[in-house]
Amino acid sequence: MSHLSERDVLAKTIYAEARGEPDEGQRAVAHVIKNRAAKNRDYWGGSSVKGVCLKDKQFECWNGRSDIDINEPHAYQKAQRIADEVLSSRDPRNDPSRGSTHYNNPDKEDPDWGRKIPKTTKIGKHQFYE
Repeated sequence: MSHLSERDVLAKTIYAEARGEPDEGQRAVAHVIKNRAAKNRDYWGGSSVKGVCLKDKQFECWNGRSDIDINEPHAYQKAQRIADEVLSSRDPRNDPSRGSTHYNNPDKEDPDWGRKIPKTTKIGKHQFYE
């Protein structure tokens, strides 16, 4: 994974976690990652986007994997564009997740932590949390 850049890891995470979501939902997932990195918590993977994405058991798409296969090139190109936008953004008003550090798809999972922290917004199929 050391061969992957921060941008590559973010784009692949967006692709794997949210490619079926609207652009705003994909941006929100990227901002969750960026928000975690800004908080610089070891349990989330530290202060880098790459560290956050690759931290064990934080993003399901990376669990047990050293890379993510790209089977939908068009969707991956969109994820790359969104990754570039989010990485270059310095304005918190551009964050559709509203500062969230967690998200899930409530139709697929109901984690304990989802009942313990406040919800911020719902975009597409993803619920976002503080």
